[in-house]
Amino acid sequence: MASHCEFVVLMHRGEIFKPTNTGRLIADVLPHKTHVFLWQRTEPELALLALLKDESRQCFIVFPSDQQAESERQVYSTLPATDKTITFILLDGTWKQSGRMFNLSRWLDAVPSLSLPETLMRSYAVRKSHQDNYLSTVEAAGLCLQLAGELSQSELLLDYFALFNQHYLATRGCYPPQISDVHQRMTRQLAYVADINVPV
Repeated sequence: MASHCEFVVLMHRGEIFKPTNTGRLIADVLPHKTHVFLWQRTEPELALLALLKDESRQCFIVFPSDQQAESERQVYSTLPATDKTITFILLDGTWKQSGRMFNLSRWLDAVPSLSLPETLMRSYAVRKSHQDNYLSTVEAAGLCLQLAGELSQSELLLDYFALFNQHYLATRGCYPPQISDVHQRMTRQLAYVADINVPV
């Protein structure tokens, strides 16, 4: 699936072997647009630092604005017009872990933050019937794509997440997953992607 945006997934060590981790789903759907790094508080990988300093990119840390009261970084709720590659930095961990990653990573201080608009989050929560106020890493990525105007990419990513949940619950419950509308929709989407990528 093509996208004009890219993602940096900063994965907390506790997420590496967690079967419910959703950050890896982004790389499944957008393998050439996703960079995954293990989060380090004081010694981030050199490749990550180089990516953050790449002048052809406009990077944003995706994090709620109400958690940034003590931060002096610039906060956006919409994406500015730019010719640079929009690069979303996602903190992949539990809510508590993500807060520590955000507050303790001094090497991220110069990177502006993106707070997803409440209207976007509410409309998504109603559509998906979520009861939790917080988004998973892959859900945040899907809403970032919506904010960037990449609606088909967002739909594919969020459908993939829905399938992941269905199959995970089926595995835990030792029953076969039911074929749903999401399966059929993803089959059509993947067939379309395959068609447009076939060389002539």
